[in-house]
Amino acid sequence: MVMKKNHYKVLGLMSGTSLDGIDIACCTFTIRSDRWKFTIDEAETIPYPAKWKKRLTDAYSLSGNDLAELNTLYGRYLGEVCQSFIVKHSIRQIDCIASHGHTVFHQPSYGYTLQIGDGNSIHAITGLPVVYDFRSLDVALGGQGAPFVPIGDHFLFAEYDVCLNLGGIANLSCVERGKRIAYDICFVNMSLNYLTQKVGKDYDHNGTMASDG
Repeated sequence: MVMKKNHYKVLGLMSGTSLDGIDIACCTFTIRSDRWKFTIDEAETIPYPAKWKKRLTDAYSLSGNDLAELNTLYGRYLGEVCQSFIVKHSIRQIDCIASHGHTVFHQPSYGYTLQIGDGNSIHAITGLPVVYDFRSLDVALGGQGAPFVPIGDHFLFAEYDVCLNLGGIANLSCVERGKRIAYDICFVNMSLNYLTQKVGKDYDHNGTMASDG
């Protein structure tokens, strides 16, 4: 039997297309009077070591066997990152880990998408329940798989007409004819990082270069 609670503590993991690092956050979700609220209790970005940055950059060219191995190794690495984060911030009573993984292939028009970072390996390291592979079902049902959290927009930010995410790629979600729809728009941080790398920087820290035009 599934026991319903009015609050959940969740550890969230995300690796973006810009490969800056692993974004990790501990959030508490609470429902009161049929309205969900949330707090961000702890959050940080863990920069990728050069070894992992290269592995993930080259992942698209691997053989099936090597990609399967990387999926497991990366899952264990994510599990170790979670363990370090939990100890560092003395976090207790986590309900689950929600891990997006790192996108290697994403072709929704052909009906497939792949995010590596094996959830079972994360569980093996942390001993915590793990929720993962968020995009595949949406793509299988004919969606774009991006953005992958329109349901979160719906329950947490319903008062806004449009929820806009400025990540490596910009995407939005909104309600149209009574249904929430979501889709990608254009490159953002991917193109900005490409330009800053031309002058020897990984990214435009605090938007300093952009603010100078």
